[in-house]
Amino acid sequence: MSGESQRTAFVGRFTHAVDDKKRVAIPAKWRAAASGSNEFCILPDPKNHLLVLPQAVVNKMLDKADEISIGEYGRRDALRVIASRGHSTPCDKQGRIVLTEELLRHAGITDEAVLVGAWNKFEIWSPLRYAEFDGAAIQNVAEAARELGL
Repeated sequence: MSGESQRTAFVGRFTHAVDDKKRVAIPAKWRAAASGSNEFCILPDPKNHLLVLPQAVVNKMLDKADEISIGEYGRRDALRVIASRGHSTPCDKQGRIVLTEELLRHAGITDEAVLVGAWNKFEIWSPLRYAEFDGAAIQNVAEAARELGL
C-alpha cells in the first residue's frame, strides 16, 4: 500500500435486539472499524432509517462546516437541520449505543434493528423497512454499481 493508511470498512448486515433502555449492540468488528473512537453520531435519514457516522466521518463534515461563511444562509440552514436532529452517543463497554425515542420513531424501530454496512458508515433499519428496501434495491444494483464506477 503506497503510504496510505489501512482503512477498515463497515460491511455486512446484522440483526440485533433493541433493549428496554433503547440500546443496540454494534458488532465488534465495526467498533474496530471506527478507528479507536467509541463515539458515534446518529442522524435520521430521509428514507426512514438511521445513518450512523463514526468520528472520522463527523470530523470531515466539521471541516466542511468550518468553510461555510456567515452569509451562506442556505448552507447554514442545512447544517442546522442536520445537527438539530442528530444524536451523539458513546459506545458503552458492552458495545451498545443508545437511540433516542425520536430516532426510533423516525426509523420505525421497536424491539429489533437491522444494522447495514455502508462502507465508511453504517445504517440502522427496522427489519420490515429494510426487507422492502433490499428487495427493490437488488433489482438496480448493476446500474448503481456502474454509476459508482465499480
